[in-house]
Amino acid sequence: MKVVSCFLVFLLITFFSAANNFNVFEENGLVGLKDGQGRVLIPAQYEALGWSNGQFSVVSNVTGYKFKGHWGLINVNNHKVTKTEFEELLPGEGPLLIARKKSNLSLRIVTGCINTSGKEIIPFQYDGITLLTLRAIVFTKIGNQYRYGLIDLENKTLIPQQYRSVYSIGSLRFAVENFEKKIALFSDNGKQISEFTIDSISSFKKNFAVIYQNARQGVIDREGQVQVESKYRAVNISDEGVISVREDDTWQFLDGQNKLIQKASADRIEPVGKNLLKVTTATQVRLTDQQLKPISPSWFSSIHEFKNNEAIFIQNDKLGIVSTSGAIIIPAEFDSLYTMRNLRVAMQYHSGKKVWMLLDSLGHHLTSKPYESLEPLNGKYFTVRQRGFAGALNLRGQEVVACSYDSILQTRDDLIVVKFRGQYGIINVNEEWKVTPRNQKLVLIGADRFLETSGTKTFLKSIDGNIIYFTDNHLEIFADYFWEHLPSGTIWKIDRDGRIIDRQVHPDEPIQGIYEESEGLRAILKNGQYGFIDSQGRLRIANRYEGVQKFSEGLAAAKIRGKWGFINHQDQIAIQPAYDEVSLFQNGFAYVRQRGLFGIIDKNGKQVLPARYEAVKLLPTGNLLITLNQQEGLADASGKILIQPRYHRLQDVGNNFAIVERDGKYGVVTHQSISTIPLLYDFISYDPYHAQFLALTQSLWTTISR
Repeated sequence: MKVVSCFLVFLLITFFSAANNFNVFEENGLVGLKDGQGRVLIPAQYEALGWSNGQFSVVSNVTGYKFKGHWGLINVNNHKVTKTEFEELLPGEGPLLIARKKSNLSLRIVTGCINTSGKEIIPFQYDGITLLTLRAIVFTKIGNQYRYGLIDLENKTLIPQQYRSVYSIGSLRFAVENFEKKIALFSDNGKQISEFTIDSISSFKKNFAVIYQNARQGVIDREGQVQVESKYRAVNISDEGVISVREDDTWQFLDGQNKLIQKASADRIEPVGKNLLKVTTATQVRLTDQQLKPISPSWFSSIHEFKNNEAIFIQNDKLGIVSTSGAIIIPAEFDSLYTMRNLRVAMQYHSGKKVWMLLDSLGHHLTSKPYESLEPLNGKYFTVRQRGFAGALNLRGQEVVACSYDSILQTRDDLIVVKFRGQYGIINVNEEWKVTPRNQKLVLIGADRFLETSGTKTFLKSIDGNIIYFTDNHLEIFADYFWEHLPSGTIWKIDRDGRIIDRQVHPDEPIQGIYEESEGLRAILKNGQYGFIDSQGRLRIANRYEGVQKFSEGLAAAKIRGKWGFINHQDQIAIQPAYDEVSLFQNGFAYVRQRGLFGIIDKNGKQVLPARYEAVKLLPTGNLLITLNQQEGLADASGKILIQPRYHRLQDVGNNFAIVERDGKYGVVTHQSISTIPLLYDFISYDPYHAQFLALTQSLWTTISR
């Protein structure tokens, strides 16, 4: 046996070495084949060598060749095994190849199987084939449905083509799914060995497979006998065939003083509103009230975040919308779905193509025809495409601009910039040309103004074509004005009538940098030092600092002799330079770093929180999360320590409580550091709608004895 194994390894090494010794080469746009020594085996006279998926390999001394757009078989000695009669040609199992060609009876492209000698093994009568050693899964489109079955390599039907899906799960067994999406187990000779009662099934391991039924898991053997009833949250089969199971996790609803309100079994429970919970069990989600009574009519695959009392849900791989009352607003019928204001933008696949539509808030169709794409353009219109051309819809789903343009570029009021036959123009919603097509790009500025770029010049024009303003300088465009950047560095603010309404003057002296304006001053870099100028370019704070930040709340960070402090608008030092790093002031406080540690100061320079922490973070509750020695704690806005940093994680939920975690166990402490819920749980979340905590105790794996 050992000798045979060594011989097989040798054969495999020889085969792969031989395959790697062939090299495809190109001459004059055509390809050929050389061996490892560079000798030409197949002259360069074909469009491609290898397979129609773009990969190259040699199977039993043959490969594919492409000529005049079609594929055939050729051996490495340049002998053509078949004519180029195939649309596609791919390697299958061993010496078998999967091929597709035009049917002799119709215009259909049909799939069959040939060997490396070109002999037909499976007739060309299917839409698709998957080879599996001595079996093949086949499918054919009947009406609008693909129907799957199983055959042997002599084309004998083992499982008739009348199912939604057929796939191998190992151990000479096949999962067969009917059109009610229920699965039964079949043998490789086509014998049905279980009922159609399974929702999904895993591959076999040691002759056992995990089955899913009604969101619960169990175990079936290869003879179709249920070995473990489907009643567990999770089932695991080890490589040795040992079966382990887990019961449901337990959630306890607790108040802040650890008083039990109720218990529930679920994988996850999330509060999503007043008297509304999202409960996940196995792979399914349900909406319940606070007493865990279901309010939705069925289970969902998932439910997105609720916004404006509704959420998108997924069911059977389709999207719909459910309300906080559990009512289905829009059934799960769409492959893409989102809300924009009180409208729904939806998409469905039809015959493999995307069909977009606009719906009202209740799911009624507003569009009267299908579109290839549908995207919001602004608050008043949508861009749509049909047959590759662009048009526009209004919010009532009416096509106000026919799909006859290259693209819709911009709208402003009732004017629309379009690209038409490669040129740019402006139309109104009645599709009347207000600016006729031209080669120059156009940008709307207001309801009756546009910019036109021609070479280096940009023209501001009225809709009737009059030139209002023009420049060679760079323009930065805003809603009702634009900035003109002069070569000197001066910035002019130009209104829609071409008037200069503001100037930000660059100083006369040469400088290395000018930065963003804040509180009326702009930082500059001159002669390697930083200062500030005003909007007229006048020096207000001398350039004598090693670095500066912009002003915030009346102060700007300034660097002196390698340390950061703060100066005011009068160039007075407000906070002494003593820090390695500082932030902008926000709500009267700034973060500082000193000797590698962080703290917080106020605008008087007082250390609200001494710089002795590895990290300091302002929380939404207004308190400060502090980290010391990789442990988290809590301080209030004045710097007073509420909870010493001794937890691996801390979540301040407000209401005088914080959820804490240490060594993987969760509990709750007050802002006075009093433990009210002990560190016993695997996870704790907070329900802000009912001011209570949801504490999780995970179930343990246990081994099933058979």
